Amino acid sequence: MKINEITKNKYFVYGAVGVGAYLLYKGVKKVLGYNTTVDAAKKDQSELIRSGQKASYVDSQYKIFADAIYSAGFDVLFGTDEDAIYSVFNRMNNDLDINKLIVAFGARRIEFSTRVESLAEFLRSELDDREIQQVNKILSSKNIKYRF
Repeated sequence: MKINEITKNKYFVYGAVGVGAYLLYKGVKKVLGYNTTVDAAKKDQSELIRSGQKASYVDSQYKIFADAIYSAGFDVLFGTDEDAIYSVFNRMNNDLDINKLIVAFGARRIEFSTRVESLAEFLRSELDDREIQQVNKILSSKNIKYRF
């Protein structure tokens, strides 16, 4: 073989390995269910908008809310800051707001693990049943249908 042929083959192999790795990543992600909640929330957004709901905030604010919830779960000295989590949910005004919060949260790593989970799974890992009920009570008081 000539050097040009070896070089061309090398790039072909690199490309094939790269495509294979990407497809494997997408397959594993789908099998493990990562982002299925986020994907469903994205699909629901247009329906909620068609039903007349309007987002209460700009998209960047939902990212700030999601970051606040995530940070509230990582206080090593004092444990989860439930009040910070309740504060965010008290600022949600409709199902579109919750939907946008779920999308903004995305899939994040759960504390002290390699698992990546959605907002619902994160809350279940950080809050007990009584605290989840409190979040749902806040949502119910605002006529928000979504429940964790």
